[in-house]
Amino acid sequence: MEIETPPPPPVAAAVAAAAAISSVLGDDDLLREILLRLGLPTSLLRAALVCRRWLRHASDPAFIRRFRALHPPRLLGAYLSTSAGPAPRLRFLPIRPVPELAAAARRAGAFFDAFKGSAASVYDSRSGRLLVTTFDDRHDSTRQICGPLSPAGDTAVVPPPPPPPPIQLTNDDECLIYHYGEFLPDDDDGRSYFCVVMGYSELQTTVYLYELQDMSWVVRASAAAQLPLLPPRSRVMLFDNAKFYMLSATNKILVCDFPSSSISVMELPNGVLNKHSGCIMLSRGDGSGIFLVHVKESQLQIFHCGKDSDNPGNWFLVDYICLRQVCANLDMTTWPSVDGQSASVKICAVGDNARFVFLEMFGAVVFLDVTSRQADKVYQLTPEDKELVSVRPLMLIWPPVFPPMKEGYDQKESSTVCLLTPFIVMLSLIQFMMFSFVLSVSPFSGYDDL
Repeated sequence: MEIETPPPPPVAAAVAAAAAISSVLGDDDLLREILLRLGLPTSLLRAALVCRRWLRHASDPAFIRRFRALHPPRLLGAYLSTSAGPAPRLRFLPIRPVPELAAAARRAGAFFDAFKGSAASVYDSRSGRLLVTTFDDRHDSTRQICGPLSPAGDTAVVPPPPPPPPIQLTNDDECLIYHYGEFLPDDDDGRSYFCVVMGYSELQTTVYLYELQDMSWVVRASAAAQLPLLPPRSRVMLFDNAKFYMLSATNKILVCDFPSSSISVMELPNGVLNKHSGCIMLSRGDGSGIFLVHVKESQLQIFHCGKDSDNPGNWFLVDYICLRQVCANLDMTTWPSVDGQSASVKICAVGDNARFVFLEMFGAVVFLDVTSRQADKVYQLTPEDKELVSVRPLMLIWPPVFPPMKEGYDQKESSTVCLLTPFIVMLSLIQFMMFSFVLSVSPFSGYDDL
């Protein structure tokens, strides 16, 4: 007769499970691979709070580079501005929300509630920050750099753009036209932004780059060239902290290289023309040059030009999308055309590396994930909206802001803290095959109720 072995006591089972977990999580190489597969910076921040050993791995610069390569910065949503009534109307549109980011989306959506009574315009959005101008009832404006994802909604009032610089003209009959572009840097202390001021005349083009430092405008670089370019029809600009690109009205791209103080001109890709406002948009390439997104009829084309080449022959068509196909589920079957160009399809915004595109199509705002070829209608314009003014994507804060590492904490104590982490949380790491988990620990900066 077989004698059944009694189940181990709960304490012994817990000890055995903890030993099994320790054999995995105690291995630094395996732990890094687990952390690498969390997928969201919010999850990485929570994992870093388990203990200092996890924090050390999660905040290591080499690990952060691997994490970014595997999980590009995540789009949370977009601020949509319409010209409803006497003042622009601003609203937040969550894009493909996931439960873990629901609280961040709510915070972003409620951020402009504090600006009630004032009209607000978003000039730029970068790494979870916004460059905003508000107008009161007397039409007085205030420039602010805002952090809508932070718990306190961090806001810093900054000076308005600098006055136009004096530009020497070749003769008294020349007419000078100024054009401004305002941009947030990738990383800063929350109180800085760039301003590019361009002066056009009949014989020359001059560009000044200003940076706000300690609440004062400082000229970082300038360049001039004998290029009689016309000002652009629309604000198709791109600034990557080293080069400034602007689409001119002559179907050319003006390139200002600030390190070398030089100005040059790029041709558009073969067959691409700036026929109407909204048919071309430029995109940063994460250090790999720039992308150009072009829409014609129901065709969306994506071109790439390498970082070290401004030769027009170095534009390469890297992607082609038929909007009729990817938007078939959106009940948009008619494509009215005027002079061979689709008058009802416009590009509103693009992501870095042209990963996503926002389109205005037949009275609707459509989000297109270029990688997955999936399109979603995120907003239907109403008669009260009158006209779509802008779409500004809001990305999650990157890189994550980790808590400071305190000294005097040895490896043995760190390992002990890891083993004392809630038992269910540890099991979830293994159960989900090292791809995702939710750590029930105290929250940290910017994601306190996620």
